[in-house]
Amino acid sequence: MKDPDTVIQQPCPDVYWFPLVTPAFCNDTIAIMEHFGQWSNGANNDKRLPGGYENVPTRDIHMKQVGLERQWMLFLKDYIRLIQEKVFTGYFHNPPVSLMNFVVRYRPDEQPALRPHHDASTYTINIALNNPHVDYEGGGCRFVRQNCSITNTRAGWTLMHPGRLTHFHEGLPVTSGTRYIMISFVDP
Repeated sequence: MKDPDTVIQQPCPDVYWFPLVTPAFCNDTIAIMEHFGQWSNGANNDKRLPGGYENVPTRDIHMKQVGLERQWMLFLKDYIRLIQEKVFTGYFHNPPVSLMNFVVRYRPDEQPALRPHHDASTYTINIALNNPHVDYEGGGCRFVRQNCSITNTRAGWTLMHPGRLTHFHEGLPVTSGTRYIMISFVDP
């Protein structure tokens, strides 16, 4: 994605969508998280966080828990920052800072959806790690104010959108299977 001529799609206002990682990256990330197996319980009380409270809890594992935080921060600097500077003209932060980097697991019997919320970020990246209609049914992201949903995500593709103020959004219900996404709240 270092190619400056790469076309970045915009399926909703100020929501950017582009290929970022390989199928192998997606499969390996899921395998690492499932092998680790210590998914949070999706409650507001979360001892992994400073202050111990999560406003919008998910069933997740943080990159820090599996020893990949440092590598992920380099990835944000070397790849995401370049794309962010292209789409959010005038915003520059090198290196980007992200205190929340995690993989979320959605299942109908655990956490099928996520209520409408704002992210604790300047911008958020959301990487689909698997495919609808193959690995799960349902799911996706709906931007409430923009009245726009993205439901046919693709493994390895990333949604990048503003986190605070303008992009109130929700995770749509997964009705069968398991959906995995990787999230970073950049520049909190």
